[in-house]
Amino acid sequence: MTQARLVVALMLAISTGCASQGLDTSIPLQFPSQCNRDQFFNSASLRCQACGSNQHRSPSGLACTCDRGFTMMNLGSPVVQCSPCNGTVSHDKRRCLRCTEAEGDCQCGTGQTRVESLTNLTASCFTCSPDTLGIPASPICGLCRDSFYKVTGLCHCPDAQLTGGVCFTSTDAASVPGSVPQDSVWFKTYLDSSLLGCLDYNNLTACQLLANMVALAAGRADSKAVHLYQLAASHQPPLPFLPRLYPSTGTPAFPRGLTFRSNEQLPLMLASYSASGQLVGWEDVSGGILQLCPDTQSRLNTAYLFGTTFRQSCSISVQELLIKYPEPVFHQLFLRHTDSDGTLMVWPVPTQSHFPESGTTVHSIQRFFLVDGLTGRADSLMSPPRSVHYLSSLMFSVRIPTSSPGATPALQLSLQYRTASVADNTSVLVSFAVAYSMDEAAMQLATTISVVVLSVLSLLVTLLETSSWSRRSGQHTLNFTTLMKFMAFLSGNLANTFFLVTFGTGIYWLVAFKAQFSIVTAMLPSPGGTIEMHFKSYVSLAFILKALQLIHLLVVQLSIDIFLIDWERPHKPRASGPSAPLSGLVAFTAPAAPSAWRRLLVANEWNELQAVRRVSPVLQLLAALLLLQVVGLVNMATRDFRLNLHTGGDDLSSLDSPILRYGIITSVWLGLGLLQLLIYHLLYERCVEDKVRQFVDLCSISNVSVFVLMHRCYGYYIHGRSVHGNADVSIETLRNNLRNEEEDRCAQRGLEPHSDTQVFEVALTERVCQQLNRVTLPLTELNERRHGDRAESQTQAARVSHNMNTLLSLFLQHSLKDMDYIVKDKLALERILKYEFQQPTERSVLYKDPDGTVFGEVLYYGKELLLLIFDTLLFCVIDMASQDIVLAAVLTYTVQQVLDIIRFRVSRRNLSSKTLVDQCFLI
Repeated sequence: MTQARLVVALMLAISTGCASQGLDTSIPLQFPSQCNRDQFFNSASLRCQACGSNQHRSPSGLACTCDRGFTMMNLGSPVVQCSPCNGTVSHDKRRCLRCTEAEGDCQCGTGQTRVESLTNLTASCFTCSPDTLGIPASPICGLCRDSFYKVTGLCHCPDAQLTGGVCFTSTDAASVPGSVPQDSVWFKTYLDSSLLGCLDYNNLTACQLLANMVALAAGRADSKAVHLYQLAASHQPPLPFLPRLYPSTGTPAFPRGLTFRSNEQLPLMLASYSASGQLVGWEDVSGGILQLCPDTQSRLNTAYLFGTTFRQSCSISVQELLIKYPEPVFHQLFLRHTDSDGTLMVWPVPTQSHFPESGTTVHSIQRFFLVDGLTGRADSLMSPPRSVHYLSSLMFSVRIPTSSPGATPALQLSLQYRTASVADNTSVLVSFAVAYSMDEAAMQLATTISVVVLSVLSLLVTLLETSSWSRRSGQHTLNFTTLMKFMAFLSGNLANTFFLVTFGTGIYWLVAFKAQFSIVTAMLPSPGGTIEMHFKSYVSLAFILKALQLIHLLVVQLSIDIFLIDWERPHKPRASGPSAPLSGLVAFTAPAAPSAWRRLLVANEWNELQAVRRVSPVLQLLAALLLLQVVGLVNMATRDFRLNLHTGGDDLSSLDSPILRYGIITSVWLGLGLLQLLIYHLLYERCVEDKVRQFVDLCSISNVSVFVLMHRCYGYYIHGRSVHGNADVSIETLRNNLRNEEEDRCAQRGLEPHSDTQVFEVALTERVCQQLNRVTLPLTELNERRHGDRAESQTQAARVSHNMNTLLSLFLQHSLKDMDYIVKDKLALERILKYEFQQPTERSVLYKDPDGTVFGEVLYYGKELLLLIFDTLLFCVIDMASQDIVLAAVLTYTVQQVLDIIRFRVSRRNLSSKTLVDQCFLI
């Protein structure tokens, strides 16, 4: 081959790229033992191929040998050259000999051996002595190498034509441009000879050796091995024994109709080759062949269960790598399947290699290795290597659905190689992973649409809530307070939006992924991918916004205006004693003032009621820990199709999915919360105690009403005026009064005649609001000063209390014509929207509450859903950051206790300042 021919062939290979080098999509799965007698197993195409005429399969099955009576010239090609022999074929089948014995067939008898003279091309029988049985007594000449004899006709080869121990007619391969690893004896010795042996002699071992060197040098820029391979691939006619390392252009076509069942073992196979190019054979991937990290067989084999996302990493010393792999073993990965005719086929899995140290990425080289200690040998092939190339990361990717994966191959092997110095005797980090993915564009689009639609609805709800607050607060202009309220309402509604999206996403994937008991059609979003990152961001935003909503709730509930209306009147004067008739005078005592204990009792009960919840936080945490940690529901969040509640032993759990984990935790937490609410309403309130309604009863018995203003012109009224007139009575009188009510022998407790409705929503007119502000102004000024004469303060507080009691009493008795009110039922839509369609102008409006619990809006009791979602998000955020259920439970409980302490202390202070009940009386 001339220099010009080399350059033209190299340019043709570069221009055509990989299009002419592609392997078939699938090939029949064949083994050397399956080939017929007149076939050999071609380790390049991995198929049985016919031998030439007068040839049959060799004992190894990897080459052909000549039939009896034929001599053979073997230049390394599996298909040898056979020539008929009219005499006797030599032992090595390379020469035809003439027998010197009279019989002419040179069939030696017992105790004899055939002596061959390659000088005279004769053979004769020689009788061996007893101590040299079977060993010729005279020296036998050996034949020269076939390549030497073919090229020169002699037993020597000129140095200019000798490469790698093989003689060639031309060694122009040495002039092909390209780089080779420096100080590598392996490349210097065998690179050029592998190309020449493949081109000139169709030497199968040389072709395989060239393919191995391409895999070893693929990461080098301008690699000579790659140039030589491209030169061989462009040869015309095509070389029959050159392995096809590159598939055809475009995404390899996946076998049609091939699907997998969940937890099915992936049928992956390896075609393995030794460093010298010999076929090792077909191997199954099980047993950790591709995994450098040591582990048990069952743990290693878990990686190949279909649908199981697997990740394994470890630190291993360079010496351990060299001990395990003294020479590199080369592999090609295939997927075994059956075609429509029932024939076993194998599909080559596309491979991509990345070399971060050189910044090179090589696509679609089918052959790869795990550890290379040959390239780093500088002195001789027997010397220890100075450096070692190793597979630092192996990622096996599966794209779902495999029938239509798109531009990305359905299956792909991604490799990353690094180099380590042997002299340092350092430890290197290696990893092995199996990942599953699917087209995430549709999933991302669906999530985005959900967020946008719900956000628009949240904005509309926020506008409605802001308008309602503005009407209830008497704010008719846009100001800073209105904007702050708008932001507070918006944060709560957006928190609900993100929570609904994330909760729906978690439940969807929990059902859609884990319920695939047969054919797999959906996979979880990729670990660390866009969807997972957005999902975590949504959860974090939901928690932050919900926390802002909770802070706003606390600010509102801890700053309410609450007034206690004492309906008790001074007792009528009575005669002072039995001496009056004697003196003829009747003595009267001053009217007795109402007892203060009734107001103190109502104030204390309200103080205890403020933090009452229908869901017990402690019980919620203990039950969640029991189900998630002890029962093991959280263990179902693994990226596989198994529903194991417990992990451990010899079974390696795959990675957890944050989406599945969130879905499980939120489902358990919300389920337990709703169960507690159901039990509270159906059993606890009926059979144990109903604290909210009992408070209303207490107000009636105490003859004390409660007037609460949540906003400036909006609040709640609990009518506690006793139908018996007085509450400061003896125990016997109290019992009689209750018996009369039970037997319906007195009026009903309701505000209106013949009505038992005691709880109302209150919408006040501007005139009433101004009058209330005017009465409480001295108390407000007193609280702002905080310092002053204590006696004066108490006097002022008593005066304000008396004036407020008088004002509200007259207002509720319709005694103020310019501040009257009406009582009406609230429309169902008004209750749903929490929005009053008609704003009171002339008369205030009291809306009936038949259930009697509407005033729970100023208590934890009426905000249970908000608190439940906040606790859920708090628990999930902590678990998402720590992956620890117990830690999440402990921190959630701590936050709950801190909030309870803050609420108790601040609400106690606010209750004291608004009801004028000293804190020392609030237990």
